[in-house]
Amino acid sequence: MTVSISGAIDFLQDKYVLSPALQGPVISSSIIGAGFSGFLSDKYGRRRSTGRRAKSSTRPRLLRLLAN
Repeated sequence: MTVSISGAIDFLQDKYVLSPALQGPVISSSIIGAGFSGFLSDKYGRRRSTGRRAKSSTRPRLLRLLAN
């Protein structure tokens, strides 16, 4: 896990120029999100939880597209 976190920090630092104060909350929120995703996969199954996440991210994208 440590290797993937350090790789993520490097990528995010290069892409978004995060200050050290923002690196902690960004990385911790991604770890919390991964844990929540694992919980959903355990409870509902991988396919059902992946489908729900896809639907929940598709709707706002379509609305933003239509708003422009």
